[in-house]
Amino acid sequence: MRHSILVLSLFVTHIAFAQGVWAQLAAHPGGQRYAQAAFSIGTKGYVCTGFNGSQNTAALWEYDATTATWTERASLPGGARQYASAFAIGDMGYVMCGWDNVNEIDYNDLWAYYPETDTWEQKASLPANPRYAGVAFSIDGIGYFGTGAANAVWYNDFHAYDPTTDTWTQRANFPGNPRRWAVGFASEGKGYIGTGESSGVRYRDFYAYDPLSNTWTQRANLGSNNRRNAFTFTINDEGYVGGGVDFVENWNDFNRYDVATNTWQPVASFPLPVRRNGVSFAVADSAYIVGGNGQSPILDEVWRFGPEVNTSVAEEVEVGIQAYPNPVSDRLWIRSPDQVRFTITNITGAVVATGRTSTGVDTRDLPNGVYVLMLDREGIRSNARVVVQH
Repeated sequence: MRHSILVLSLFVTHIAFAQGVWAQLAAHPGGQRYAQAAFSIGTKGYVCTGFNGSQNTAALWEYDATTATWTERASLPGGARQYASAFAIGDMGYVMCGWDNVNEIDYNDLWAYYPETDTWEQKASLPANPRYAGVAFSIDGIGYFGTGAANAVWYNDFHAYDPTTDTWTQRANFPGNPRRWAVGFASEGKGYIGTGESSGVRYRDFYAYDPLSNTWTQRANLGSNNRRNAFTFTINDEGYVGGGVDFVENWNDFNRYDVATNTWQPVASFPLPVRRNGVSFAVADSAYIVGGNGQSPILDEVWRFGPEVNTSVAEEVEVGIQAYPNPVSDRLWIRSPDQVRFTITNITGAVVATGRTSTGVDTRDLPNGVYVLMLDREGIRSNARVVVQH
């Protein structure tokens, strides 16, 4: 087995009170993709459809967060497409709408996926014009979908799907400008839609939808940067939004929405300067970003975000630490000028080991997989990916 030394020597600049840690995982085996759809059920996330720059796909991939492994599942029967939308209700996932730019087909179909049998079933189509790049989420057993575009027409209509009756009901229109490439999430019983683009105009506004009163309320704008093709996910019933692009300006900031104060709180920025146009899903207390693109390349990268680390360093410092071997079998050694407190979390963010590094880290009882090693040296925190392989 070939081992390597993991050198944790980096400059880290953190915004005061920013929270969270990012870790790069093994690449998506399905290859380079953007414009995908995603949902999560239990401990597994699902990434479906997308575009690789020349071809659309109908492929479905399942990610098991407990083992950090990908498995290809049954493809979407409705056909290859990009910019589809997805949501989950109970133990089923739903994928809908999208665009086949190769054959110039816009969709308004809805498909339900059953993980236990790895099968799909077509459901009632959206009773509105076909479209792509809309927003979908679920609240209390009901799916919601709105916005999107097709044939240079942008939409702001909004619809609710009841899986018990397989029926759609039109609800109050989204009050912002019609748009595509917006993001949406559910938090504390309400849905939120914001950002996006229409006719060359980018947005940063956000609106909250109350399903009980069927009303919308404008909420705080997301920062000062207009954007489209951003990422969103919900962890512990809190919504996060970040990344995206304006015209030529790309963003890597991430922010958590505080419902109680109607404010956006900065969290740890994405580690690279550019990330947009991919997909994200959340499992337990972690979120995952899959694919997308930067200024030009299409990506197969997978990144995990966990909100558990509080980094309140307001100055730039250098952390010089070596951890080896990597991959590790029985003991991970950490070389540092002094003792360093360590924490190791598994891929779901659960802490599996903690202590100080004077005697190394015993990894014999850890299952094979990818872990995040977090080191705290005099209040300065850094992290890196470690592979356990027995």
